[in-house]
Amino acid sequence: MENNERYSFNSNDLIYKVFHYIKPLIITTIIGAVAAIVVSLLITPLYRSTVIVYPAPSLSISQELIATKDAAKKESMYGEDKETEQLLQVLNSDELRAKIIHKYNLWKHYDIDSANVKYPNDKMLKKYQKRISYKRTEYMAVEISVLDANPDTAALMANDIATLIDTIMNAMEHKRAKEALQIVEYEYKAKEEQIGMFKDSLRRIMEKGIYDYESQSEVVNEAYAQAVASGNTKGAERIKEQLDTLAKYGAAYVSLRDFLEFESEQLSALNQKYKEAKVDAEQILTHYFVVNKATKSDKKAKPKRAVIVAISTLATFIFTFIILIFIELVKDYRRQEEELEQAQEK
Repeated sequence: MENNERYSFNSNDLIYKVFHYIKPLIITTIIGAVAAIVVSLLITPLYRSTVIVYPAPSLSISQELIATKDAAKKESMYGEDKETEQLLQVLNSDELRAKIIHKYNLWKHYDIDSANVKYPNDKMLKKYQKRISYKRTEYMAVEISVLDANPDTAALMANDIATLIDTIMNAMEHKRAKEALQIVEYEYKAKEEQIGMFKDSLRRIMEKGIYDYESQSEVVNEAYAQAVASGNTKGAERIKEQLDTLAKYGAAYVSLRDFLEFESEQLSALNQKYKEAKVDAEQILTHYFVVNKATKSDKKAKPKRAVIVAISTLATFIFTFIILIFIELVKDYRRQEEELEQAQEK
């Protein structure tokens, strides 16, 4: 019963123990605070620069600039969830990270010796992700945040990362757009050549005297009937020659004329697609709008020295108190063991 009560602490016991060990607690806490201050002063301060961007709608350049009446219309000039996710995917891409690492020589800047460090790429990735981060804001924008020991470098890097969004996305889109342009251009030129051939054929038929088969047939047939009725044999023979020509080439004329009319409509549609594909392949349209551009910060973001010192001091106090209580419990346990052994010997 006495043993149970001995190890049953309440708040008064805790306060008593604190005062009982006040001297070692104060000494270790002061040592911990001083050590925390020294360590916090040795930590390199980091400055934060941020860029806030809104995604643009994911329409092609041709849809934005020369869209037809059937093209989809956006209610907002800003993108939605899909466009925001696309920006985040590009920002986290290996290509963008490689460009930033190369431009700012981050191997040297982050003091990573790729030749002598084990798993250098993994170390660079962890350092990069620790210093450079991206997140979606509550208003569907994207925040690009860069931490660096040099405030100028932090601002420059953040702005360059934003610029690279367009560089990478346009490169991907232009590659596909150029392939599409080649296909449309081939079809357009083939259609032009085909129409040119049929126009030549139609022109040769028209050189035979056929300009409008339907009206000519009606007029010539009526003239032939009148010539025959009036007994004009020579006139009827001349008109009969015209009728024979109409009969010989009329069907081809009608077929070519109707075909050219249909193909001209197809060529017009291809011409519109060709213009759109040419714009997509040659022009550039931004994929985001900058809300806040990164600027040089005059206040460090890390470390928070006051927080480090406060937490370290408190942790030292608690840890020291726990160790002292544990030592006391061990001593009490050993003393009880000795008393029990002496009682047994008696």
